[in-house]
Amino acid sequence: MHLNRMIWILSLLAFCLTIILSTGCNKKTISLRERTPEAQFEEAKRIFEKRDYYKAKMQFTVIVLNNPGHRIIEEAQFYLAESHFHLKEYIEAIAEYEKLIRSMPQSQFVDNARYKIGLCYYELSPMYALDQEYTQKAISQFQLFIEEFPNSEMRSEVGKKLQEAQIKLAKKQYKTGELYRKMGYYRAAVLSYDFVLNEFTNTPFIDDALYWKGECSLKLMEWQDAVESFEALIENYGSSSYTDNARIKLNMARKKLANTPMQEES
Repeated sequence: MHLNRMIWILSLLAFCLTIILSTGCNKKTISLRERTPEAQFEEAKRIFEKRDYYKAKMQFTVIVLNNPGHRIIEEAQFYLAESHFHLKEYIEAIAEYEKLIRSMPQSQFVDNARYKIGLCYYELSPMYALDQEYTQKAISQFQLFIEEFPNSEMRSEVGKKLQEAQIKLAKKQYKTGELYRKMGYYRAAVLSYDFVLNEFTNTPFIDDALYWKGECSLKLMEWQDAVESFEALIENYGSSSYTDNARIKLNMARKKLANTPMQEES
């Protein structure tokens, strides 16, 4: 009799515990279901601001997928891309920024997204000696930003990044010319220097390119080209470290040019 009473009490306790747990779970389930997209977004943004970008990324992904057409999607999509960016997942970030620009072209975040696409490519860009495909894509995005948003507050920052990317390309092209020159391939070197002079006029390699193009032109006995290179260097970059040598080489090139017989016109 005593044993049966104990079994009955334990059964009753188990039943009560089940009811309590069930009630708690149901309340939790109801609470989750009742959360609005705005509340979900605020929580995800709070996580983002704590720099838990991986968790924030997951939260923003759920919001974007579960609330198509909702007004909160615009901002959630931007912060989803931002989460990828801060995690250095640049390819994924580019895709999410592009999705924002493509599907919400009137969004207040479009200019920022365009800049960040360029910045992603910039971050993916390797050292100058390697392939510069990502650098060229960064330049294209920065230039597109300047064309589309000429009055943006970010224009100055974008311009700086554009300049840095162009300097990297100019350095690669200049170093290529330097390599050809040292190998004795003066014609190829001149082509590389000309590319720098024509395409990267606002980079620090212009006086270098002018001087060494002049030197290569002397080697090729193309006196007029040598004169023009040295004259341009002296006239436009008088404080360059090459200026003194350029004056000497200019006089040499002028003498050679003066002593070269003029070809009669046929």
